[in-house]
Amino acid sequence: MRMLLERHNHIVQEVDGQNDFGEDLHVTFTEDGEVTGDLVKIQVKGGRSWRRADGYAVPIGDHGGTWADGTIPVLCVVHDPDTSCLYWANATKQLLSARRNGEMPKTIISPDQKLDAESIADFVAEVRNYLGRYRGNRIIQAQLGEMAGVEFGPSDIVQHHVNVFGEDLIFWQRRGEGFATLLHSDLDWHPEHIGPEHFHPAGRPGLLPGIPVVVEKIMSMAEAQWLAACFDATQWARKPAVDDPPLHTNIDARDNYVARRVEHRLRIEPDTLTRSIQKLRTQTATDHDLATIATELESDAEAYAEVLSKPWREMSDKARRIVTFYLVKEVHVGSPALPIDEQFRIVWRCPRPTAEYGFNARVGRPSTRMSSHRELVLAFELRPGDRIYWLSRHGNERGRNVSAVWDSEDTPGTVCVLFDQLMLGDTFWPEERFVRKVPTKPQ
Repeated sequence: MRMLLERHNHIVQEVDGQNDFGEDLHVTFTEDGEVTGDLVKIQVKGGRSWRRADGYAVPIGDHGGTWADGTIPVLCVVHDPDTSCLYWANATKQLLSARRNGEMPKTIISPDQKLDAESIADFVAEVRNYLGRYRGNRIIQAQLGEMAGVEFGPSDIVQHHVNVFGEDLIFWQRRGEGFATLLHSDLDWHPEHIGPEHFHPAGRPGLLPGIPVVVEKIMSMAEAQWLAACFDATQWARKPAVDDPPLHTNIDARDNYVARRVEHRLRIEPDTLTRSIQKLRTQTATDHDLATIATELESDAEAYAEVLSKPWREMSDKARRIVTFYLVKEVHVGSPALPIDEQFRIVWRCPRPTAEYGFNARVGRPSTRMSSHRELVLAFELRPGDRIYWLSRHGNERGRNVSAVWDSEDTPGTVCVLFDQLMLGDTFWPEERFVRKVPTKPQ
């Protein structure tokens, strides 16, 4: 280990072996013959006893606290005598991740993390990049990233807010990305990918008008003011700069977006899963590759049973993967600079029944006048065959029949309702209120 590092002009100091402090080497990296300020500690192990089925493992012993919380990160390196190779892992990073996720602290080294003359340049770059997170004002970003379980890039814009309940909110804008990411400690740091179009500081119809909302999350006035300031301050960053390197598609954002749309569609169209499975069966009769994928996914009996019996939020990841396969034919991916609803366009296995008017074309509004034969429902609860009541712009009420209900394609997150077999569907927020005629119970 020492010879490899010194051969590439890095400075190595050995720690006295009589004292077991969980560190064997102190390494200072150099660049172009000049000493940098980047220093790491390395624990070195050798022999077959560290080998495991999935790679290698280094015991933490009493060093967990100092490895995780020390001011200098610790790496673990194992020498395998059978392969004569070195393998490494960032112990500090793994321990912090385990602590954050409530897992047992351990250091696992992948067999892919080989350290030799060919890979040492990448090794040094990766470690120095990790060290760079703790340099200057990036230390604040690093601490926020460790808290939220994400890793911010050097050019990312990160803003932090603590609400009156002591909950942390993080606004994260990548340069050139057409949307931002909101992280909230009270939501287990689940990333919410949003743009200004998803933010309604004055509320939206049907969901507590006057109360700030982002997507479907209610915010306090202070949180809304902070979020509005974040969007305003980062408007320039959502536009790609000419001299910036091309930004890669945010795969996590794509997967989260598709999952959110699938969940929303299942709520709006309860029969969409059945219809999509029927459509898939028809397609697999002639598409053997598609049939092979379906057979492989459905071979997990436990996950398949969940698909047919559990709601989306109670499903395992495997079951959700099957449901997504049933509903989604493909996902078209556009430029990373596009807003998220335009960047990812889902092609559903069962497409919408017709086109949409949109909000601006609506004439009149749903009636909420109650009587003994009416019940109050929300837009997402409407079903084909329902009889609802509509107010004209002059306040005159008339009945309308619901012909179809679907998850909007033009305005994701909203509900489209087709009335009276017309050509186009009207768009509503899911929580907009309607009165529906109470079905007559059979005698």
